[in-house]
Amino acid sequence: MDLEQRARDRAGPAEDRPESHRFSLAYRPPYDWEAVLAFLRARATPGVEAVANGRYRRTISVDANNGVVEVSDLESRSALALDVHFPDPRALPLIVERARRMFDLAADPAVIGECLGADPLLRPPLARHPGIRTPGAWDGFELAVRAIVGQQVSVRAATTIAGRIAAMFGSPLLDGRGLERLFPTAAQLADADVEGAGVMPARAATIRRLAGRVTDGTIAFGSSNLGPATISALRSLSGIGDWTAEYIAMRAFGEPDAFPSGDLVLRRAAGGCTPRQLGRRSEAWRPWRAYAVMLLWQDATDRRDKS
Repeated sequence: MDLEQRARDRAGPAEDRPESHRFSLAYRPPYDWEAVLAFLRARATPGVEAVANGRYRRTISVDANNGVVEVSDLESRSALALDVHFPDPRALPLIVERARRMFDLAADPAVIGECLGADPLLRPPLARHPGIRTPGAWDGFELAVRAIVGQQVSVRAATTIAGRIAAMFGSPLLDGRGLERLFPTAAQLADADVEGAGVMPARAATIRRLAGRVTDGTIAFGSSNLGPATISALRSLSGIGDWTAEYIAMRAFGEPDAFPSGDLVLRRAAGGCTPRQLGRRSEAWRPWRAYAVMLLWQDATDRRDKS
């Protein structure tokens, strides 16, 4: 990994004022940065995340310390720039690794494209977006809550509701560089009245059940190695079906073969087929089905933007 760090001294002790560090995180080109940013922009939780001027920013919390990360593209160097504003330098390796996973920097677009380009359905969007990535998540629990909130509502509505949840139950961040909230922890949501944020009662109950399981350690999001076990545990929760579980597998754990076959946009793209028919067709896309999902979602976005 091409890694550069520069520390900039700031007034006051480290525990009071975050230190700033920059890292260069290499990727295999091409990288469709604009598509990644657009995907994250549409889903950015107000107060917690922001996308503007070619840059993604969000608040973070690691081991009871809080800060902000900012990510932008260094296209000429085939790398992303990661700026970290955080008080404890011991957390930097963890922050860097989580950023790498979130922006899917281990992907090999040549290998993925060779597989998916064989299907006429995927060939046109792949030609337009050869550097497609599957954007991950900074925090698995946060992503799972967002996925539950997003069930059967528009992306815009889910984003609004997620912002309300953060504003009502998340902790404030004093030096957030324009951002003001940390997304609530599982402990903060285990007994929360999230209905007050506009969440339907059944989904609110699912969020509380999930938060309770995370709080007591029954469900863990801390490592990608826990992905299969966590997804299995999530499926056992009332209110979490196949679509939600597969979406969480895609983004929280970076599962490259995750595939929400019941997704309406995917089924329409494949000619209005049933989930079972789509599942059969997707067998040819293994082990990169999550990237096929991103291509078909991106294709639907492209068509909508042209209309």
